Order: sequence, then structure tokens, then C-alpha cells
Amino acid sequence: MMITIADTESTPESAPSHTVPPQLLTSRDDVHQFWSKRWEGPTLGWHLDHVNPHLAKYTDVLIGKNRSKVDAAEGGSRVFVPLCGKSVDLASLANHSNVSHVVGIDIVRNAAEEFAMEHPQFSIEEVKFCDENLVGGHGSDSKVSVTKSDDGGNCGSESGDVQNSSNKSTSRMSSFHGKGISIVNGDLFQFLSMESHERMKYIAKYDAHEKEHRLFDAIYDRASMVAIEPSLRQMYATSMGKIIRPGGTMLLIAIEKRRTANEEAKTDGPPFSIDESQVRSLYESQSWVESITLLEEVDDLTTEQAKERWQKKGVLELYDLVFVIKAKDVF
Repeated sequence: MMITIADTESTPESAPSHTVPPQLLTSRDDVHQFWSKRWEGPTLGWHLDHVNPHLAKYTDVLIGKNRSKVDAAEGGSRVFVPLCGKSVDLASLANHSNVSHVVGIDIVRNAAEEFAMEHPQFSIEEVKFCDENLVGGHGSDSKVSVTKSDDGGNCGSESGDVQNSSNKSTSRMSSFHGKGISIVNGDLFQFLSMESHERMKYIAKYDAHEKEHRLFDAIYDRASMVAIEPSLRQMYATSMGKIIRPGGTMLLIAIEKRRTANEEAKTDGPPFSIDESQVRSLYESQSWVESITLLEEVDDLTTEQAKERWQKKGVLELYDLVFVIKAKDVF
């Protein structure tokens, strides 16, 4: 069976030294190498075994409430979770009565495989895109294989091995689909840059007539933006406007290193620090944004263990900043 659980994952404080400097994490290969290293170790420092408390508190802000499961199945909210890891938040959202489909994306394959193993109720299986035309997104007659067999990620069918595709970057993308949930394994910015009909083939079993689902009603950024290199933030914010529906909602959880022992501790990452003024400046400049509201800020260093861990990194004050960003009704 393809789905395996890694035995070694590292916490941020015990992770091995960066093999790729964070400021150089701009190419797909560099990003994959960096995050793959962070998944090596006994635990994941950023992973919670429970629903993120900010999501639990503001789920109704993100996707609304008081909607029956029947209504949701016929046209409930589609939620996008960038850099999702194997977060249990995906399961919480997928089980919500107002959600019809949750789509996550992560560059590390283990994220999807481990989530599938840990949440068998969703019956998640990998979908392999066997035809190189489909791996670009245009082939209507392309073959798709749904399988759990371990063949190294290759399709091995008569339609050709995707690893031999002329578009090697695109060929690295794959999808895991289950009941009301999809996890894309691939590069976030590559996924965001696709045309809507290309993206659809990775987020659901493709239906050419499913045009109403080409955009997301809600985006849940649970520290995705602070995981990317700061020079990419403008591109990230602009890309969110390409996939969110008019009138849609984004719940953004940012991290601010409010007081540090030195400038290096302030700028080092991931997570990269961003304060309220920077978030507002970034999103207020976007043509798709109607409003930005800071819901709350929460002190992250309330325990001695947390204080000690972050003080070793030179961080003396650390806050979660929780924003709701509303998209314009027309843009």
C-alpha cells in the first residue's frame, strides 16, 4: 500500500540546519528540499493534534452557519487551504454542514499520505494523471488512474509515464481525492498560476460541466503566508484574488515576532514575521479586497516551555494575528 507514515519528523527547534538558505527558497526544488527536511524527525513542531483554536473560534466567520448538510451537498462552500500539511483542520472543515468540498495543497507528499492514513473515514485515494496532455490540463480524452498501489508515483500505463512529460515541473503534481476532500501534492504557486480548467483536474474528479466550482468561496490561511519567502507575498496576495469568489472570505492567521533580541531573529524564518501594518499594506493594495479586519491578537508565549523555546531563537514576544479579509462582490 502506498500510504506510509514517516518515522522521523523534526520540531522547528530541533530541525537540522537549513540545507537551503530560507532567503533562496524561490525555486520549486529548493522549497521541496527545505520542507522535506523539516518533515524528518519524531514530531512536527507546527502540527497540532487538535483543531486550530482560531479556526474553531471563527469557523462561522469563514464559512457561515445554519445550513443543512443536504443544502451543502448541493452547493455548499468550497474551501481552499494553502500549505495544508496534514492538519486536522482539513477534516474539521470537510465535516462542516456548510462545506461541500475542501481542497488543500502541500509540496510534501507525506502530508497527503499521512492525512489519508490518519483519516480513513474520507476514503482518500491517489489519482494519477497518466496522459501528459492531462498533466498540463487540456486533454479531454486523457486517462486517469485511481490507485493505492506503490509504484513510485508513476502511472505506468499505455498513455505514458508522467515523469517523461516535457513539462517536468507540472509532472510532479498529483492529487489525493476522498469524500468531500482533495489534497494536491505540488507547488503552491504553480497550482495558483494554472488556468481554472487546469486546476479543476487536480482538485476533483474532473467534470467539464462543473464550471461553478472553479473558484473558492473561502480561503483558510493558517500561517501559509508566513511560511513563504517575504519577497513572494505580493504574488501570493494577488493569486488569492484569482481563486476566491466575489464576496468570498479569507481567514488569515499571521505571526508577528513583536520583540526580538536581534534583527536576525526578526527576519529569520519560516515562520517569517509580519505585523498588522504590513498585512494591511499588502492586501489593501489588492483590487479584489473589500475590507480587512483584525479579529484579535493572541500572545503565543504564555507558557514557560514556549518562552524558552522561542528565546533560544531570539524571539522575546510572539503574537498570532487573526484577520478576516472580505472580497468585493464585483472585481
